[in-house]
Amino acid sequence: MSGAPPIGAFPQTPVAARRGPGRTSASSTANGSSKKGTSPLPVAPQQGASRAANTAPVIPLHILDAPTQRLYALGFYLALSAWKFYDWAQVVEENTESFWLFLKWIAIDCAFLFGLPELRIPWLELSQPFVVVAFFVHAVFDFMLMFNIGFPWQTWVLGLVKVFYDRELAISEHNVKLSNILYNHSLIMGRQIINILPEGSAVLNPELHPFCLGGDRRTAAIPLFFNATIPVEVELIRTDLETNQQESIKLTRVQIRDIERRAKRDTEDEAQTVVQYEYPAKKPGAYQLGRVLDEYKLEVQRHSPQTFVVPCPKAWVGPSTSSGRCVGELSDLSLQVEGTPPLKIKYSRMINGKDHSFHFQSLQPDGFSSPLGALRTSVVGVDDDDISWARSQRVPVGLNESMHASGEWQYSVDEVQDGFGNIIRYESPADDPEGKPKPKHLVQNFVVKERPQVRLEGCDLRNPLKVAKGKSKELPVRFKIGGQVPDVTAHTLTWRYSPIDTLTESGDHGDVVSIGSYNAKNAHDRPKLSAPGLYTLKSVSASSCEGEVQEPSSCLLLNPLEPKVALRHEEIPDTCAGNSIGLRVDMDLIGTPPFIVNYEVVSNGQRRAERVNIPGLRYQMDLIPRIAGHHKYTFTHISDGIYPGQKLTGPEYVLEQDVKPAAAALIQHSTGKMGSCLGDEVTADILLLGDPPFTLEWEIIHDGKRRQHKVADIEENAYQIKTVPLTQGGEYTLGLTSVQDKRGCRNFLQDELKISVRRQSPRAAFGQIEGKRKIMAVEGATAKLPLRLTGEGPWKVFYTNLNDGPADDPKIVERTVRSDNGFLGVKERGVYAITDVWDNQCHGVVDPKASRFDVDWVPRPGLSVALSHGVSQTDAGYVVENVCEGDVSGFEVLLKGTPPFTVEYEVRHHPLQGSSALSKRKFDASLTKESVQADTSKAGLYTYKFTALEDHLYTSGRKFKPLVVKQKVNRKPAASFVKPGQTFKYCKSEQADEDGIPVTLTGVPPFSLEVEIKHQSAALPEIYRTPAINAHTYEIRIPRHQLRLGTQHVRVRDVKDGSGCHSMADLGGPTVQVQLFEAPTIYPLETRTDYCVGERISYTLSGTPPFEVWYTFDGVERKAKSPTTNFRRVAESPGEFAITTISDKASECRAPVTIAKTIHPMPAVRISKGRNVQVDIHEGGEVEILFEFWGTPPFEFTYTRSTNARKGQKSQVLETRHDVSHEHSKIVRASQEGTYEVVAIKDRFCAFSTQSGMGGDAGKKGEGGRQKVVKLI
Repeated sequence: MSGAPPIGAFPQTPVAARRGPGRTSASSTANGSSKKGTSPLPVAPQQGASRAANTAPVIPLHILDAPTQRLYALGFYLALSAWKFYDWAQVVEENTESFWLFLKWIAIDCAFLFGLPELRIPWLELSQPFVVVAFFVHAVFDFMLMFNIGFPWQTWVLGLVKVFYDRELAISEHNVKLSNILYNHSLIMGRQIINILPEGSAVLNPELHPFCLGGDRRTAAIPLFFNATIPVEVELIRTDLETNQQESIKLTRVQIRDIERRAKRDTEDEAQTVVQYEYPAKKPGAYQLGRVLDEYKLEVQRHSPQTFVVPCPKAWVGPSTSSGRCVGELSDLSLQVEGTPPLKIKYSRMINGKDHSFHFQSLQPDGFSSPLGALRTSVVGVDDDDISWARSQRVPVGLNESMHASGEWQYSVDEVQDGFGNIIRYESPADDPEGKPKPKHLVQNFVVKERPQVRLEGCDLRNPLKVAKGKSKELPVRFKIGGQVPDVTAHTLTWRYSPIDTLTESGDHGDVVSIGSYNAKNAHDRPKLSAPGLYTLKSVSASSCEGEVQEPSSCLLLNPLEPKVALRHEEIPDTCAGNSIGLRVDMDLIGTPPFIVNYEVVSNGQRRAERVNIPGLRYQMDLIPRIAGHHKYTFTHISDGIYPGQKLTGPEYVLEQDVKPAAAALIQHSTGKMGSCLGDEVTADILLLGDPPFTLEWEIIHDGKRRQHKVADIEENAYQIKTVPLTQGGEYTLGLTSVQDKRGCRNFLQDELKISVRRQSPRAAFGQIEGKRKIMAVEGATAKLPLRLTGEGPWKVFYTNLNDGPADDPKIVERTVRSDNGFLGVKERGVYAITDVWDNQCHGVVDPKASRFDVDWVPRPGLSVALSHGVSQTDAGYVVENVCEGDVSGFEVLLKGTPPFTVEYEVRHHPLQGSSALSKRKFDASLTKESVQADTSKAGLYTYKFTALEDHLYTSGRKFKPLVVKQKVNRKPAASFVKPGQTFKYCKSEQADEDGIPVTLTGVPPFSLEVEIKHQSAALPEIYRTPAINAHTYEIRIPRHQLRLGTQHVRVRDVKDGSGCHSMADLGGPTVQVQLFEAPTIYPLETRTDYCVGERISYTLSGTPPFEVWYTFDGVERKAKSPTTNFRRVAESPGEFAITTISDKASECRAPVTIAKTIHPMPAVRISKGRNVQVDIHEGGEVEILFEFWGTPPFEFTYTRSTNARKGQKSQVLETRHDVSHEHSKIVRASQEGTYEVVAIKDRFCAFSTQSGMGGDAGKKGEGGRQKVVKLI
């Protein structure tokens, strides 16, 4: 057989596709090979690949598996079917267009049925013949649905739709549920229940309410019920809870009369025959009915279980030792509960404002047993003589929980309940209207404090704390406590102390241990220690709370050795004379580095203090004085890292020496180089060291020649060498060769001074500009006069302006010039002369031939307007003649100066309305005449203000006088539609309130318009010219003879105003459409005028949908819209309904009509004033049943008598009666037991029934306005 599936059948799911893409069945291949015994032939790769690609689903199965794809396809098909049935319901209900719906569903079904096989979903790969047949079936089905061809099951489908959606549009233009209007059960209200009473009865507290006395509850109101009897004697028996003694209580005459009055009042109201009386019990105990006699002195049947009135339960907080706690401590609190066990208590625990509620149940003393543990129904039946279990007892409740959080804790009693269910609630301040706090015996407050923490910082066994002997130092303790400010936290510290010589070999505490303590005022207050040894923190406490000692907690305090120094010294000898020239001192130190050694030096009676910083334990220093004499060194103090300023005493710290230093000479000059002018003398200061008199030798070297000089018998230590005038330029060297003092030792010297002598004097002169010493400068600008300078800069040039000031006393100006080709910047015109010059050292000379320079100014540019046709000059400036908006206009300006020119001007536009606008412009001109294009783009007054003029040399400054040109531009008239593109619809016949085509005009009145009217069927447009318009707004009303039925386009062609300006509209400018229509009409589908609430009022419309219908209902005008030619509304309330006007979409013509309908209310009936009244009568009694009617008489109604409802039993109808009333009320007497209620009501126009099958069409009317007859019996 072929593997292809039959036509119309579902193909099998491909195995390869089901297993996933890219996988093959290895087992099938192996089985096939084993059966045949030979390996199968390989499949051709190209053919197999193409077949697999053609059969694979469009959506890969690893993305969406086959069952899910089939489920989505089925869901999509069901959604399309639901949409199709919705359109069919619209066809049935609204009579919408059938042909277009049929074409729509033919296209949708075709796309779905022919597109589904293309997805290649497994099991949905439908064959082509099957798809064609399915499409033909769907097409026939669509034709029958959309053209509303009847089906046998059409009524059932519509009924099913109505179950889920039963809303229609009412006259009030709101969607209403029709079933709520038709089946309004409030139309029939009330029920009369008649019970035939047995003998009278009495019962005490039948609902078993609990009662208690205490506090605000002074009495307990125990209910007594008397049924069908009036008692004359009532006896209660009270059993005391404490003594079990019984007490007989009889109701007083006043109480009996009160019961009698209540019984008579209830009998008159015919509401009930059960009389309730509340007996005020003032004592606790167990109450029972003893004896009840009626008015005939007969004992009334009674059922009286015991009713317990017990003391109300109460609770309070037991006393506590203190209100302070630390974090982690127990609350140690007890609650006292008193009442009838088993008791329940509810209390709240508030921690820092957060509430946590708890409760305890079944609180009772040990060994206590109570019948209240059983069900409530068995409790009331307890008639045991021993009722001691109901006595009030006290039960303590202990609360001993860990207080884990710091802050404010509050325990408060909220509620207590006894075994009978009596509840006493204690309101919190938040729930109390007056905000009163709870009594103190119900609340216990605690303040839970954080525990402190302490540790050492910067000191441990590796880093001991060092302090000088006899001094103290703070123990580096870091204290912290959560939730408090450390600066104001007082605490107490204790520690263990062992002296340094008692510590063990491992550094721990030895046998000698003492305890120390310190009361700190705040976290920064620390104890001071001085004794060396080991200190270990033991404890810390703050606010009576013990804290935690953290590591490190031990600190070793040491007293280091005091610093000491040992001195050794030796003399430093002179190599010539053998005398000592200084001391070399060696120092050996003991202590804690670094060290500072202070010493005093006394030289020839002069005292000074010195110090030396020593980083280590050994140091060497040389003491070499520079002057001869006796020198004394006294070492006074030594300091180390611990001990400051330790005094040194003893002769070993005093050193003395007599020093005679060797002769020496020094040139006192900072750099050893100096310059000199040509011909100047040079002086040099010499410092002589040694014992005078001195003999000094020196030499001057120049151009390889040496000149020796010698001076003897110099008695001072200072000497000045003065050279002869140096008349040759070049480099000179002054060198000291030797010096000899009193001792006769001649010492060689190497000190020398370099002297650089100028080869010529500085010179100054003016340079030339374009071959002459004259310049034309821009006024106000800086003119740079060229200088020619020789020498070494910078130069000081002195000059004067010969035209500024008197000739005999010219004003000399000094200027510093740093370049030999520099400039003198001047801003005034005149003749400038150089008077003197200096370079950085030497005085110079001025060249008399080039010492003067002439400076003058170039003339400034100017601007004016050329006077021509249309341009006139006034006192304020220039005026250009008026032009219309958009016209071409301009004027010419005349320029003088050095081209090119740059002209800046402002254009200020003053519009006819609104604020002015300012724009700045400029242009460049290369000629002396330039045209300025006037701005006529907008109407208004234009002011052209020329503010700046620049030429090639000058920029515009304050001296430029602005020039003003004015021109007025008249606005072009314009006409525009208020709403361009809008469509105006008119009726063929003119209406009084129709609107024109509004246009807005701008310009100067009067205006004239040309309007072009182009009909869609006409070849040439028509022109309509308006009369003179003297306003800026106008409504164009085109005569009907220039309009045709249909659509025509209207646009403004031309507009002119009173200023002579006019404007033509563009061909593609804004237009409006004018449509001329015939008026729509409306016809009722029924000729009757009377309707009932809940009926549909239907009309048919002629015209172009959608329609707008104006109608009045009870004097209120409303507007409704209808998208189709059918207009239907549900009458949801009674009143007068009249259609007054109608318009459609095409014309929007409001055609006046008058179609009036009267909507009558549904009849209503109430039995026993609309209440469920239960009357108890004795056998042979009679009850009057009142029926009240609303509607239009006469009334026909049907009522039934049913069995009275019993629990677990269904009421059954015993009889049905029919009656007629011509009035709005009627009384029927009844003496039989049962429930009487109305099931149907009918007035002159409408009817309503609560029974199925009787009132479904009761509210509808037949042809001719007559009501259908409803069979009620």
